[in-house]
Amino acid sequence: MIEVEVKAHAPNLDEIEGKLIGIGACRVKEEYQEDLYFNAPHRDFAQTDEALRIRKIRSGSSEEIYITYKGPKMDNISKTRKEIEVAVEDSLKVADIFENLSFRPVATVRKNRIIYTMGELIVTLDEVQGVGNFVEIEKEIEEGEDTEEVLNEIFATYSKIGIKEGFERTSYLELMGTG
Repeated sequence: MIEVEVKAHAPNLDEIEGKLIGIGACRVKEEYQEDLYFNAPHRDFAQTDEALRIRKIRSGSSEEIYITYKGPKMDNISKTRKEIEVAVEDSLKVADIFENLSFRPVATVRKNRIIYTMGELIVTLDEVQGVGNFVEIEKEIEEGEDTEEVLNEIFATYSKIGIKEGFERTSYLELMGTG
């Protein structure tokens, strides 16, 4: 699966949320995410532009846990990259497995996220602890599908909500100064 994603700084999330509603976006849910990132013993993910994380998602009384691998970015204008994700039951056991294989934890990114959908696009409003507020617009496609058309759709959506600058290819982990 390829995740075509563009992130932008958004100081006023309430204003952006109003604009999203105004163009027909549907609010899906609000959640808290905690991402524990790891580095590999055989290569430095900061150098190879990869990521390996355990994500805990809390929404209401439910909790979901995922392991995610993200490959290097595929272009110079977005955060488009291969993404492999699998649900797991126990984040502590997964972390223990990683650490026993000499993967080391490097940082935890915590954020509150509000999720909207617009057709096949997913729009998230993120308050990232220690980093700031952001909007992410993404769409998942199959490997081999054209990313340019999706990027045009994403940038058109940003334009509709009044965001024409402040785009950010740097990950939240890197913005924290630990990636």
